[in-house]
Amino acid sequence: MLLKKRLLAALIDYLIILVYGSILFSISITLVPFDEFPKKTDPAYGQLIGFFSLTLPVFLYFYIMESSKLKASLGKLALKIQVKSNGGSVLKRTILKFLPWEIAHLGVHWINYYESQNNSVPLWVWIVLILPQIVGLLYFFSIINSKGSSSLYDQMSRTSIA
Repeated sequence: MLLKKRLLAALIDYLIILVYGSILFSISITLVPFDEFPKKTDPAYGQLIGFFSLTLPVFLYFYIMESSKLKASLGKLALKIQVKSNGGSVLKRTILKFLPWEIAHLGVHWINYYESQNNSVPLWVWIVLILPQIVGLLYFFSIINSKGSSSLYDQMSRTSIA
């Protein structure tokens, strides 16, 4: 039952992120039409824009909600589950949870850059793109394996879901 609740809570939270991302995208194409976007954007610049406009707000949403007295994101609140600190760190949990996401963004910016330059994509970029997918799968299977009570990032940060 906890597994089902945790997966549904994650779905709700990711729908919230999707709505937020859609709003950001709508604003960006209103300000700069899509066909006028720079074709050879500096990957570091793109990474900073993405980090401050998408990753950081999402990170803060989870960290503030899950470290508050509510101990839950909106999805977890809806399903009546909470993050338990167990003497661990909700900050560390949130960093570990979203680190693969941000690393994947790095890979996306660099692959777009190399392809816009008509250069072959270096191996390190492929590693940066594939490694977060592997970590994400490990996170997902660790949640399944624990029947929803713990993920790999929960274990590393000494937190759990109840």
